[in-house]
Amino acid sequence: MGLDKKPTLYDYWTRHPVLHSSFAPKVIGRESFLSILAFLPINDNATFVPHGQPDHIPIQKIRPFVNHLNAKFKEVYQPQREMCIDEAMIPFKGRSRFKIYMKDKPTKQGFKLYELCENSSG
Repeated sequence: MGLDKKPTLYDYWTRHPVLHSSFAPKVIGRESFLSILAFLPINDNATFVPHGQPDHIPIQKIRPFVNHLNAKFKEVYQPQREMCIDEAMIPFKGRSRFKIYMKDKPTKQGFKLYELCENSSG
């Protein structure tokens, strides 16, 4: 949906020859998608601070989900003694404010991550 923009959400499942999308109907039905969309709130939009305003956090809408994942990762995984920090690029050519461009890397554009790696588990 980020690559193939349609005027409305329902247009991804239309059979109209001009607006027809072959991908979305094969992956999930319209009613199933709308049910998931309706019942999967991640954050309260009443507390959202718009881009460009003071106190804006880019991942504010998914912050509770990220905090939950971080807490679960800390419960499940205990790192060993020998570790290193590595830099990685996840290839991405779409639109995102988190995307960066690094001309000297094999993967020139995408998301830059710092990975904490350990010797025993890889």
